[in-house]
Amino acid sequence: QPVIFLGADVTHPPAGDGKKPSIAAVVGSMDGHPSRYCATVRVQTSRQETSQELLYSQEVIQDLTNMVRELLIQFYKSTRFKPTRIIYYRGGVSEGQMKQVAWPELIAIRKACISLEEDYRPGITYIVVQKRHH
Repeated sequence: QPVIFLGADVTHPPAGDGKKPSIAAVVGSMDGHPSRYCATVRVQTSRQETSQELLYSQEVIQDLTNMVRELLIQFYKSTRFKPTRIIYYRGGVSEGQMKQVAWPELIAIRKACISLEEDYRPGITYIVVQKRHH
C-alpha cells in the first residue's frame, strides 16, 4: 500500500525581533522506499492576538492545506499511486500546544485530500516529535 511520509516544522525569528516572519516547511516522500523527498515552504504572516492565542497560532501552519495538496500531487506524479495512508511527523509543538495545533492541522490535511477527490480519505497518523524532552 502506498504511504506518504510528511515532516513539518515552523521556525521563528529570535525573541523580540518582530520584523522577521516565521517560516513553515513541509517535506514529503516521493517514492515507496522512502528515499526521495520534495519540499514546500511558506512565510507565515503575523497576526494580532492575546499572548496565549499567539502562542498557539504561531505554531499552526498557515496554508497547510495547499502545502499538503502540492505534495500529494507530486507523490502521485512520481509513483502513479494515491497514498492510502499519510504519516505526518510534526516538530516544534510543545505538550501544552498539542491539541490546539494538531486539530486544525489534521483538518487541513483532510481538506487537502478532499480537494483532490471528494471521497479520497486516506488514513492519517499525526506524530509529534519533541527534541527537548528532559
